[in-house]
Amino acid sequence: MRTKLLLILFFSTFGGLRLNAQTPDTITICKDIRNIVFSIKTITGNAIAWQWTLTGTSFSGKLTDSVCGPVPYNTIGVYTANCKVSYNNAKDSVHKFIIKVFDGKVQMPAIRDTALCGPVNLTLDAGNATNPLVNYKWMPGGQTTRNIAINSPGSYGVSVFIIDDFSYKCTNCVACDSQTKQITVTRGAKATVDLGPDRFICGDNPAILDAGPGYSSYLWLPNNETSQSISVLTSGDYSVTVINSDGCSASDQINLKDSCPMYIFVPNAISADKNGSNDIFTWGGNIKIKTYRLEIFNRWGEKMFETEDPTKGWDGSYKKEPVIQGVYWYKIECKDTNDEKHFLKGTITVLR
Repeated sequence: MRTKLLLILFFSTFGGLRLNAQTPDTITICKDIRNIVFSIKTITGNAIAWQWTLTGTSFSGKLTDSVCGPVPYNTIGVYTANCKVSYNNAKDSVHKFIIKVFDGKVQMPAIRDTALCGPVNLTLDAGNATNPLVNYKWMPGGQTTRNIAINSPGSYGVSVFIIDDFSYKCTNCVACDSQTKQITVTRGAKATVDLGPDRFICGDNPAILDAGPGYSSYLWLPNNETSQSISVLTSGDYSVTVINSDGCSASDQINLKDSCPMYIFVPNAISADKNGSNDIFTWGGNIKIKTYRLEIFNRWGEKMFETEDPTKGWDGSYKKEPVIQGVYWYKIECKDTNDEKHFLKGTITVLR
């Protein structure tokens, strides 16, 4: 039996608009926003009864008329609306609609005002990619993709909207939902930092390194300080990285050279009584030793002790036995890391 099918769709507020369609097999709608009124009309034959079978809806209205609805759809999914039509010649026909229900809400695009450092090379993402009904329109340019690439500063906007069958198959119909976001892309202010030329430092006269005011963050190496300025007591390489309020960064490095006079000294007496105070004969000073040799002799020239380890000293013993109280001779020969030679000799008194 041939029939003519009339499909009527409404806003959820029932400010109705009609859509006439010849046997529309499938229609897409946005959940919670559209209600559908189904209507069956015949071209030939006399229909005497209608029986609707619906899925995916809480509709509790009458299901035995040629008109069924308005039918709400509040859950995402794919559903059916079947109508069995009975005629006065004892024949029946079944007409089936497929209703695809999607989320009609649009999330506000996460793009925001941005300041870029250096060349402009940015991808703007309007999001909402999981909804198959989502549409995009960028300004300027009119691109309809989710993402656009920009390479110059300026104002950019995007409209994100959900279009279902109700929206574009009728006159003056509206999107299920839409969001529009406008942003400005600018070139960030250039960051600069200057620690000055390399200079000298001595441990008792610390150097103050200052990266300058007005930055959002500071990071000094090698010690990871985060202040605007640091006080330095030792020679070496130091660097700082600064970031300004636009997120632009700059770095600089300085070398502090050790300018303290090199010196080395030794005590003139040790107690050697193992009380933890002045028990060991060893050197002191600020030189950085590359090679080292210490020798100890008694008054007859017999060697009591020797070592090439600058961390070890003489404890006033010989062959693991304490030496007698008295005067002994020492000789130190060493070379520092600048290959400068140092030589000391003299007497050391062992006290008991």
